[in-house]
Amino acid sequence: MNSEKKLIVGSRNSRMALAQTNEFIEAFLKENSDFNRENIQIKPIITSGDINQKDRLDLIGGKGLFVKEIEQMLLDKEIDVAVHSMKDMPTILTPGLKITAWLSRGDEREVLIGDQNQTIMQLKPNSVIGTSSIRRRSQVLNLRSDLCIKLIRGNVDTRIQKLDQGQYNALILGYGGIKRLGLENRATQVFSTSEILPPACQASIGVQTLDGDSELINLISNTNHKSSSIIGTAERKVLEILQVNCNSPIGVFAFIDNKNFFTIKAELFSHNGLEKYVAKASGKLEESINLANKVGNIIIDEVGLGFIKELDNLKNDFNYSP
Repeated sequence: MNSEKKLIVGSRNSRMALAQTNEFIEAFLKENSDFNRENIQIKPIITSGDINQKDRLDLIGGKGLFVKEIEQMLLDKEIDVAVHSMKDMPTILTPGLKITAWLSRGDEREVLIGDQNQTIMQLKPNSVIGTSSIRRRSQVLNLRSDLCIKLIRGNVDTRIQKLDQGQYNALILGYGGIKRLGLENRATQVFSTSEILPPACQASIGVQTLDGDSELINLISNTNHKSSSIIGTAERKVLEILQVNCNSPIGVFAFIDNKNFFTIKAELFSHNGLEKYVAKASGKLEESINLANKVGNIIIDEVGLGFIKELDNLKNDFNYSP
């Protein structure tokens, strides 16, 4: 591959996804200076998850709906590379494809965006919180069982517009995405990871290629951010051990301290937020996968796989009023 060869990069068509794709292109050009920017084409792709903006994700096929069409275009060689939000990726990767690189992780924390400058603990009882995340639903109810939860779908701009129209009193979103869109001024509270544990791979960007495309893999792998890839792979390992899906109220977060010490934590909730199960493990960086296994198995030993499987089915309506 040289400066005359084109690179077609597939991405969701949202403002956030395109910002992430441009982040990848900048990293790619920095590592492959003989490649011309004008020869890199972004191919925006409308996914099933983007088309259906109304229904609960778990009822229409799960988070994989945000990647299915993009992956198929990669398999059909209509695109060379796909850029994904890794928290949208199913736990089991599609055969024939691989995550060749992880970009430097963004801000993994959660953020409250409210119609008034209040923290979540200052909101009035029965305030309406908008989210599409079953995890966030349980976490909010764990903090405040007197708040109303109302389903919201759509991209960040659409959700904030609905907030501004008075349909919701507050939203909970990922801070990394808010920063990528330059909307930090809308944040009314940034949650620490001890207040709300983020989902596995929040603010992580993965670059996907065909498994056998060794020439392209060599070029793309230069953009890999090593610590982000170690953290993301370990967080996904916890999900794999627990056999969870997008309908599971679970947060997973890992980090590496300045002494190369690795820590990973998981929190599993009941749907009503009343039950919370926590597992945490720390050790040497090279033991990250073993530590992820340990965290997953601590939770399994405490609640059993049967309990986790039951959580996969949210039997009641997503919307909640106290």
